[in-house]
Amino acid sequence: MNGLLIVTLAIFAAGAYAAPAISAEDQVHNYLVRFGYAAKDDLQNRASLSDAIKKLQKMANVPETGVIDEATIEFTKKPRCGVADYENGKQRYHAYKAWSKRDLTYSIGTGTSYITQKQYEDYFAAALGVWGPYGALSFTRVYNESEADIVSYFGSHNHGDGYPFDGPDGTLAHAFFPDDGDIHFDLSEKWDLEGKEGFYDFYSVAIHELGHSMGLGHSNVKEAIMYPAYMGGGRDRLHDDDYDGMMRLYYNR
Repeated sequence: MNGLLIVTLAIFAAGAYAAPAISAEDQVHNYLVRFGYAAKDDLQNRASLSDAIKKLQKMANVPETGVIDEATIEFTKKPRCGVADYENGKQRYHAYKAWSKRDLTYSIGTGTSYITQKQYEDYFAAALGVWGPYGALSFTRVYNESEADIVSYFGSHNHGDGYPFDGPDGTLAHAFFPDDGDIHFDLSEKWDLEGKEGFYDFYSVAIHELGHSMGLGHSNVKEAIMYPAYMGGGRDRLHDDDYDGMMRLYYNR
């Protein structure tokens, strides 16, 4: 499994005490480490820190100033995918790793109370169908997790994979690259099928996470499915950037 760097936010209930909010600068620094842009030691070196900030700004598709500005801070506040953008300071190729086979199996596990189990199953299958034609991939549901190439379920906080979720409005889901492919959605979030205010569109997030399961990393193209930040509901069609990544993975190799 590829590493996901998780920051745990704790709230202590001794009286009405809550941990003090961190500064915007510390928030950006935590983000840089969490999503692979920099190691902690890099934050102490001015040149290395500036370089890491520029990498973040490039991914965010904002001006690459190398300093923490409002646009950079706002990007780090957005709910997003839990998969790191960089690995040990090096950007994962958008077309990262392909499956060695074309006929894949998947299983559906524990759902959420916000959508029905049937909606979860149907929309997950539909999300698979968005990617399948662009890799000549077929998907068959199995009911034994041990037989599945892609295992999907909802979980919260420490949910069994070593990469805990961080509670509401942080990382919404995460996935693993082939030859694993598993996808986990955060049970702490409010989900629907439209992305109404206060809810996250399950279908759009599922399509994004399945992009990782197909082998794609994140893209800095805001209109692409594989942009790391959640951009609202209704994102259910591949952008040319997503299509190009699949072509490189499954046809141009």
